[in-house]
Amino acid sequence: MNWSVFFSEYIKIWENQYDHIPTREPIIVLELACGLNYMSWFRIHDKLYLLSEE
Repeated sequence: MNWSVFFSEYIKIWENQYDHIPTREPIIVLELACGLNYMSWFRIHDKLYLLSEE
C-alpha cells in the first residue's frame, strides 16, 4: 500500500496546518475585567507568570 496516497488528505492538512487553526472572538468583557487596585495587589502577592506580556 502506498501510504502517501492513503494519508494524502491528512498530509495536505498538515502542510496547511495554519489554515486550520480555530479562531474565536475574545471572551474578555467589561464585567470580567479586573480593577486596577486588584492588579497592583496581584503583581506583589501572586504568580507573575500567569500574566501575559501586556
